Amino acid sequence: MEKPTKVEILVVASQEDERRALAEVLEPPFHVEALAPSALAAHGPLVDKAAAIASLDGAEPRAVESLLPIRELFAGRSLILLARNAEEELLEEAIARLDPFQMLTQPVSAPALRLAVLRSLPAEGPGSGAREGHRRARALLGVSAAIREVLEQVRQVAPLQVSVLILGETGTGKELVARAIHEKSPRAQAPFVAVNCSAMPDSLLESELFGYQRGAFTGADRSKRGLFQQASGGTLFLDEVGDTSPALQAKLLRAIEEQEIRPIGAEQTVPVDVRVVSATHCDLRQAMERETFRRDLFYRLNTIEIYVPPLRRRRVDIPFLAQHFTEELGEIHARRITLGEDFVDRLLQHDFPGNVRELRNAVERAIALARPGETVTAEQLVGFATDPGHRPLEADPAPRETDAYGADESLRSRVQKVELEAIAQALERYNGNRTRVAEALGLSRVGLRQKMRRLGIDTPRRY
Repeated sequence: MEKPTKVEILVVASQEDERRALAEVLEPPFHVEALAPSALAAHGPLVDKAAAIASLDGAEPRAVESLLPIRELFAGRSLILLARNAEEELLEEAIARLDPFQMLTQPVSAPALRLAVLRSLPAEGPGSGAREGHRRARALLGVSAAIREVLEQVRQVAPLQVSVLILGETGTGKELVARAIHEKSPRAQAPFVAVNCSAMPDSLLESELFGYQRGAFTGADRSKRGLFQQASGGTLFLDEVGDTSPALQAKLLRAIEEQEIRPIGAEQTVPVDVRVVSATHCDLRQAMERETFRRDLFYRLNTIEIYVPPLRRRRVDIPFLAQHFTEELGEIHARRITLGEDFVDRLLQHDFPGNVRELRNAVERAIALARPGETVTAEQLVGFATDPGHRPLEADPAPRETDAYGADESLRSRVQKVELEAIAQALERYNGNRTRVAEALGLSRVGLRQKMRRLGIDTPRRY
């Protein structure tokens, strides 16, 4: 069960004696940096730590809030909570807001704590390519019928060992779909490795994908495993695969068909076990007509095709996502704000060429410009535009017929209406099975239960 030496662990506890005691339990084999919760937000190098252990004491005021910076620093990585004096309601809040890898109740024995840390670490240790593969997927969010259809397609194809091609405009969340497929597949415990094929020239991309032997080219002073090998047993996500050259496409085709690769400079092939999920914003059928994309590779990648619609075609998601980003980013920046009705109205009138990424940017900009506790108005969107090919939002735009909400409805009532409709439809579709409903809506079971309680939805539990 030994892990590589110098595995660094962060310990967070309000009491110095508790921090010291936890460090003594973990050192050796781990190297521990112990901090008080108040030191988290201002501390920089913590992103290099492999895992974090945080003490949650229900007797302390704002117990969960004090640990919120750890959610940003360790988003998707291994966080272990040690709870004491905590009622069930506080534990549910901690699970929903901190998203821990594991929660233990104090007192906990030293062997049990060490075992929990060992099991939380990526298979190849901190700093390796495997850490990315073990990151917990951020959920694809939305309440529209279009997003529910995407989530249903993910649920259907995830258990199958087939290639999936994800289509959609930039910023729609194609990588989130790929991660969801991986997380729900039999390969979920193995790495998820993503590469943006448009971000590097062919020669560099080839060496990244297939690796190289020492001495294969100038500067290759050591051998390097490629991404196909790093993803072995798991999923390799080829983002913007439509931007690859025909020469590289031929090598990709062979690697996918034969499940083997030849690193640059090597004489022998290397077997790999990889599920390939790819994505593109390009029209690959037109690319095939122009002979810039190989037909044989297209048919190999396109066993299953999933289309992620742009945000302008699912405007019902805009208030829901805006509220979600307000809560998420408000916690990250430690700034609580309220979205005004005119702010949301203006969002609903925008086409969002940058899709969900642009919407998140708009909300984050508003949070940055607002004072804590302030209600954000449409004035803070004047001049906002992320795509130079589209004009900014104007101060007084003309009304849009696509606005599906009445002018006299508040943001809260709008969000509650779409949430209520989405949950009710999902409960009916899955016959009251809350686990399936939470999965379909991209929520945790705790998050679903909290929303149902807030909305006054009461149904028998069927697991």
